[in-house]
Amino acid sequence: MTGTWEYEPGDKRPLPDFNVYFRYHATYPFYSDAVWYLTQMRRWGQIGEAKPDEWYHATAAEVYKPAIYRAAAEALIADGLLDTTDLPATDGFKAPDNGFIDGITYDGRKPNDYLRSFSIGNKD
Repeated sequence: MTGTWEYEPGDKRPLPDFNVYFRYHATYPFYSDAVWYLTQMRRWGQIGEAKPDEWYHATAAEVYKPAIYRAAAEALIADGLLDTTDLPATDGFKAPDNGFIDGITYDGRKPNDYLRSFSIGNKD
């Protein structure tokens, strides 16, 4: 938790990204992250019927509350405990990303297009 790791007794090494809290916007409640979880629930049958993109967005907004996060983060910034760069400039969605292991581009604004890109799993 401290940014160091003890591989064996006496062998401590710095490992600053072992636990990431605010860096890289790791804990920010991006709507696109919630939408991704929902696409996986649809793909593997936990959401039984097809839904329009708007449903994914509305459901994400019901659960993820970036305004609450921002208020808390801005208080930490005011107290000098957090840097302004730790708070992303966003409308709640990340840019499309193809950095997943499968290389398929994910765009949280287009969940059904993402689902259709897979050869297996539920879609429309």
